[in-house]
Amino acid sequence: MIRHLIFIGLLFSINHPVTYCQQLDYIRGKVINSKTSEPVPYATVRLKNSQVGVISNAEGDFRILNNPGFQYDSLIVSCIGFYRLSLAFSVLKTTGMNNLKLVPNIYSLNEVRVTARKKRLSPELIIARAIRNIKKNYPVKPFSYVSYYRDYQKDGPHYLNLNEAIIQTLDAGFAYPSDSNRHRLLEFRKNVDFKRINFSPYYDIPGSVHSDISFKQMPKAFVGDHNGNEFFVLLTHDAIRNFDQKTFFFIDTLTTRFLRNHMFSSPEGIYDGNTLLYKINFEAIPKITEDTYQAKGAIFIQPDDYSIQRLEYSASCFNSEKKKQEIFNIEIEYGHEPLLDSKMCLRYISFNNAFIIPDSTDNDFFKIKSGHWVSVEPYRDYLSDLTAVVVFNNEIDSLSAKDRKNYDITIGDAKARIRKIKVDGHNLYLTLFNDKYNVTLDSCRINITSLKDINGNILNKLRDLEIRQYRELFVQEYNKPLELQNNCFIQPMPLEQNCISNSDNSGRFWMNSPLKAEEKQQDSQNH
Repeated sequence: MIRHLIFIGLLFSINHPVTYCQQLDYIRGKVINSKTSEPVPYATVRLKNSQVGVISNAEGDFRILNNPGFQYDSLIVSCIGFYRLSLAFSVLKTTGMNNLKLVPNIYSLNEVRVTARKKRLSPELIIARAIRNIKKNYPVKPFSYVSYYRDYQKDGPHYLNLNEAIIQTLDAGFAYPSDSNRHRLLEFRKNVDFKRINFSPYYDIPGSVHSDISFKQMPKAFVGDHNGNEFFVLLTHDAIRNFDQKTFFFIDTLTTRFLRNHMFSSPEGIYDGNTLLYKINFEAIPKITEDTYQAKGAIFIQPDDYSIQRLEYSASCFNSEKKKQEIFNIEIEYGHEPLLDSKMCLRYISFNNAFIIPDSTDNDFFKIKSGHWVSVEPYRDYLSDLTAVVVFNNEIDSLSAKDRKNYDITIGDAKARIRKIKVDGHNLYLTLFNDKYNVTLDSCRINITSLKDINGNILNKLRDLEIRQYRELFVQEYNKPLELQNNCFIQPMPLEQNCISNSDNSGRFWMNSPLKAEEKQQDSQNH
C-alpha cells in the first residue's frame, strides 16, 4: 500500500512579528570546477582561524563579510569529490567576482571495491554499522550553532519571495529527539531584490484547518506546513538528526526502515579532500513504490569510523501520461567539527519540492458567461414548463455534459429531475420533468460541476502553475556564546511573525544572499 511521501513532524515552544534589514560590505565569490568551469554547488567556504564560514549555493555563489579582522586569516574551500583549496583572505578582490577553482579528486573504483570485499562488508552491512554508530559519531551532549537560513520559490531560474534569516539552534544532543531543540531568530528580512508574489504559506493537508484556504498542493504527496513555518518544515527532513523518528518516505525512520525499503549498489570511492568516503547508491524497492513512484539517492560513509557524512534523496511520481515528475529533492551534509571534539555536525541541508497553484492571470479558463430559465422548451417535439439555458465561453464536451451526476438543481426546497440534456456549441439546455412547482423562478438554483469543454478543460478550473519551493540552512559557526539582550524562541508560525532575539554579537554573521540579475549579467560580461 502506497503511503504518503513526506512526513509531518516536530512541534516547538509565542512571539511577535519583527523584521530586520542591514546593509553590509561583502566580497563575492563563485566556486567552479577547474576542469569543466561549471559551478560547484554546496561547497564549504570557511575561515581557518575565525572558524566561521558559508556554503556556496546551487549556482556555486557565496558572499563573505569584508571584515578587517579577516585580513590575516585563510580561506579553506572544500567539497566532496574535490581537493581542498586554501588561499589568503587578503588576496580576494573587494569588487567583482572571485572565481575559486576546485580540482576534481580522481580515484580508483576498483581499489575501493576490493577493500570492501576483503573486509566482507556488503553495502547493507556498511550502512547498518553506520546507523549503529550514530550516537558514537555525533554529539550527544548539548551544543549550539548559528546558520544562514532562506526559503524561496523558483519559477524556472527566477527567485520568488526570498526570505532570509540568521538563526541560532540550541541542540539538546543526539541522545534526545530533535523536538527537544530550541531556536532563536537573530535576524530576518524579506529580500525585495527579487520578485514577490502573494502565495499562501500553507499546504493543502487532509483534515487541516488550512485545507479550504490553501492553494499549494503537492502532486501525489503532502508536506506538513507547521502553521506556515518553512524553517520547521526543513528541520523535519533531516533524516540523520531525526535518525530514530519518521522523516520522509521512503526512508521513513532511518534506524528501522531505510535498509528494508531500498536496494543498494556496491560501494564506490570518492574523496572529501584527502578523506576517502564510501558512496553507496540506492533506490526504493518496487514492492513499495509500485508503478506510481520512483525514489533513489546516495549515502556517503567514512570507512574509518562509519560516520554518515552525506545523504542525497529524490522522489518522483508518474502522471497520467506516464511522464516522470519530480516531487522532492533533499541534500544533507555533515562533517567533523573541531570545536565539538571532531564529532559529526551539520554543514547544510537543502530541501525543495514541487507544488501546484492556480494561475491567477488565467482569464481564458472554461467558465459560464450567462444563464437563464425559459418556460418553453426549444425542441420541436414537445413542450415543457421549465428549461435552463446556460451559455459558456468555450464549446461544451457532449459526453461530460450528458452525465447527470454533474448537475444539482433545486426549485424551492425540492430537488428537480432532469428530463433531457442538449448541447449546441457553447449552449447547454437542461429540460426538467413537468412537475408542479408552485414557486417563482427566483427560487430555482443550478450547480454544475466537473463539466468539460472540447479541449478537456474543467469548468472553473484555472490553469495550473508548477512552482518549486526551496528551504535551505547553511551553518556558519559552532558552539560559540552569544550575549542576548532578550530571549525568545521560534514558534510554529511564519518566521516573519516571530520575535527577534537581539544580540550585540550577531554582527559576525551574514546573509549569503543570491546574486541579483544585474550582478549575474555583469559577472558574465566580465568573465
